[in-house]
Amino acid sequence: MKRLTIKKLIVISQSESRSLEIPFKNGLNIILGGNKTGKSSIIKSIFTTFGCECKRIEKDWEKIISAYLLFFKYGEKQFCVVRQDKKIQIFENNDDSYSCIIETEAFHEFSNCLMDILEVKMQCISKEGKQFNVTPPLLFRFQYIDQDEGWSKIADSFRNVGYIKNWKTNTNKYVCGYLDDAYYELQAQKEEHNKKKELHYNQNFVSRITSTLTQFENIESVEEVITDIESLIDKAEELRKMQFSYNAEMTVLENDIYVNQHKLHIVEHNLIETKKDIEFAMTQEDELVCPICGTIYSNGLEEQLNITSDYAHCEKLITELRNSISIATEELEELKEKYNEVSLEIQSIEQKVHNSQELLSYSSFYKNKGQYEIYESCKRQLEDLQGEIDSYVSKIAIIDKKINEKKSKKRSKDIREDIEEYCRTLADAINLPKTFIKLRDFVQIIDRTGSETPRLVYMYQSALYLYNLYRTNSPFNFYVVDTPNQQGQDAENLESIFKSLELFLSDEGQVIVGTERETGIEEKASNVIKLTEKRRCLNNINYSKHLELLKELQKIAISRVAFKHKTRNEK
Repeated sequence: MKRLTIKKLIVISQSESRSLEIPFKNGLNIILGGNKTGKSSIIKSIFTTFGCECKRIEKDWEKIISAYLLFFKYGEKQFCVVRQDKKIQIFENNDDSYSCIIETEAFHEFSNCLMDILEVKMQCISKEGKQFNVTPPLLFRFQYIDQDEGWSKIADSFRNVGYIKNWKTNTNKYVCGYLDDAYYELQAQKEEHNKKKELHYNQNFVSRITSTLTQFENIESVEEVITDIESLIDKAEELRKMQFSYNAEMTVLENDIYVNQHKLHIVEHNLIETKKDIEFAMTQEDELVCPICGTIYSNGLEEQLNITSDYAHCEKLITELRNSISIATEELEELKEKYNEVSLEIQSIEQKVHNSQELLSYSSFYKNKGQYEIYESCKRQLEDLQGEIDSYVSKIAIIDKKINEKKSKKRSKDIREDIEEYCRTLADAINLPKTFIKLRDFVQIIDRTGSETPRLVYMYQSALYLYNLYRTNSPFNFYVVDTPNQQGQDAENLESIFKSLELFLSDEGQVIVGTERETGIEEKASNVIKLTEKRRCLNNINYSKHLELLKELQKIAISRVAFKHKTRNEK
């Protein structure tokens, strides 16, 4: 059974002339170190090298690390991924000699190559409709609980997934094996055999040719068609002039409406203020004091009549403006209707011109080559194709049956029950009620708060790892858990999480745990890495050796590029 095993990680900082090498083994690996000793940065570096963009990463770490080298084994073959900024290379390692498989800055080129190595064939579609194989952040999303957001949401630690259509539901079903490689291979076979689309296309083509030939019987001459085309083009030009005129008139009316609406707003505001002035004046004596500026004004009958006259003038002006806006709006709607009618007529004429031009093209061809030559040829092709279709139909039916078996309710139920059984094992281990186990689309529903949320996440993703461990050849036999001690658990809950790590001791898989506290099972673990230096875990002990290895790999990659270039030129 093929397994994915991380052998070691090397990170190099050329700016600081320091590096770090972390070896990993099968079974349980514990990275033990206090706060700010680099545990999470080391763990994130594994996924960064694989092309996964972690949602959060230390800025200092990103800034100083110039190269990541990740050595892994799949089946009997060994590989090394080198990442320097956006450039990623994959090397195969045979007896300490390396050969470069790929060097690229294109993420999907690297991803496709890695999936070929891991023998994964899950077709994905971007939101723009582009097809490609599954990418590392989708493939590994259930295999990482990061210290930041990974304990509050299941399998949501990477950024570069959102552009893929239905990325959650599809990978949910793939990782648990419900829709596995066999399902996607069947879909590919079905697409290959499915010639019905081609048949449909040919039937439409023959129908179109038949319709065209029927039209030829009514054509008196090519010259007549040309005359009709010229007449249609002239008519379209006249209509475009009308269209331009209507558009200009509409622009003037829209401007008038806008100006009058603005005037109306001002006059309505003045009317309100004038009404306030009248009401104020009627309550004052023969002289009134302005409540704003303090100026004294005469408030006799003549002055009050003047204010009333202003109010009447405002009301009249409002009526006139509203009438003007209403009339202009009606005229604008009539012009829009005329404009749309002309636009439709122009479209109709353009289609007639296109059809006539196409007819001329067919007519010329048939005149020189024989009117029914292409028609008869197409009929013969259709008859041949029908024979092929008959054989494909039975093959497609067989494939459909296999696909339906993969998507059967019984199979879905069996898988869900198997995962739930592992969830119950984990729930017992970490003091969670089994009634909390609720799967939807094979994934645990997070409907709890407080300290129960991180434990639900840990329960499910750990259960999924154990479920996949003995299921099949797959890259799902490694699992990374970062800093469970920072997730708000009391001493009893934290101890139960640490004790549950005993479930991950099997050498058939690989688990990497980063923690600030000793777990109590270090002696049972396959590998314990202790970090002591604050802020930086890099050192200069093996820097020269690591840099030399990096340079050697770059020379091999350059030689590969030069060889490909030479081969291309020779061709």
